[in-house]
Amino acid sequence: MTQQKRNLFTLILLCLGYFIDFYDLTIMGVSYSELIKQQFQITSIPQIQQTYLLISNFQTAGIFIGAILFGILGDKIGRASAIKYSILLYSLATIAATFTHSLPLFIFLRMLAYVGLATEFSTSTVLILELFPVKSAAWGTALLYSFGVLGGICATLIGFVSWQAMFLAGGIAGLLLFFGRSHLKESTSFIEAKLQYKNKTGSIFELFANPKYLRLIFIYLIMIIPYFAMIGMMFIFPNYIIKRLDLGHATKLLLMGFFVGNILSSLLSVFFIERKRSFIFLSLGLFLILMTVYRWIPESDILVYSIGLGLIGGGYPILWAQMSASSFPIHIRSLASNVLFALGRASGIIFNIMISAWIIDKQLFVQNGLFLVVALFILSSISVWRIKKLDNQTITF
Repeated sequence: MTQQKRNLFTLILLCLGYFIDFYDLTIMGVSYSELIKQQFQITSIPQIQQTYLLISNFQTAGIFIGAILFGILGDKIGRASAIKYSILLYSLATIAATFTHSLPLFIFLRMLAYVGLATEFSTSTVLILELFPVKSAAWGTALLYSFGVLGGICATLIGFVSWQAMFLAGGIAGLLLFFGRSHLKESTSFIEAKLQYKNKTGSIFELFANPKYLRLIFIYLIMIIPYFAMIGMMFIFPNYIIKRLDLGHATKLLLMGFFVGNILSSLLSVFFIERKRSFIFLSLGLFLILMTVYRWIPESDILVYSIGLGLIGGGYPILWAQMSASSFPIHIRSLASNVLFALGRASGIIFNIMISAWIIDKQLFVQNGLFLVVALFILSSISVWRIKKLDNQTITF
């Protein structure tokens, strides 16, 4: 097999992994209402949503643990090895979670699953950047994210059948991918860096003891937080839109539109590879508008509105991931990228706690949500402005 064919084969396996990652990220959003009712006999809508947010918080904690663990392994033993064993952990935990009626055990298994999922997007992005030239890497990352979105669509469609089918399908697909990834090869640049840096690879001390890297982590974290705030808040928006639709059906419509917008935005982002900051500024402007008008969206337009939300959630994280990964040296790149993405997702815990308290009073959610969106827009715009000399950047290894 030629090097080009091997790289394309690796890209396909990475895309399939993020397909499963996004698939699982969608599972709870699509099925939480039915799942919590059937498995744990909770019927009150506020209690169902609070339980969903509680589960989401533990899943996010799992992401943070997994990002550190597999981020270090990605720099020490290799990107390919890290994502191979992470998918195995996810698969076993997901299959087991399907059969439990204990809420604490279910939460623990979901946390384990997310320990496994934590590294998919960040480590795959790093490997793509190291295997392909800049423009090809841009298309590769867009393809990666688009496959993830297709995974979300697949989960939504299966969700119309049953949540049990969604869980089992994800777990079994992960096991198949684990065996497929035994053929993954490391990038030449990583192998050379491992020999050059030796004990410095994946060093937490080197990452966090360097003021320059700490500043980069802080700036990039602030930049991506609006994306994760949107993910947490948008599942509450149907409460203010629906009049006749069932909450579960409205949530599925919301997700389908969101995924369509994701794919459109992912493909569009490729043409902004040399104007990354401009694209992110546009995304933040759309974030400010759409996150403040949900109360006035007619029920019949919920699908169109969610496509607009999806336009924020596609190219934005793709270009952000490329910018952040290329800002760190190769021997700590996997760790830095995973830590950043995990910190972004961990911010979802804070948002979920706040949202959980706000949803008790509809007007309270509106007022506090408006303040949060405006504050995040301002802070993120400043952080994007602070990132200089990244447009037209040539990625070097």
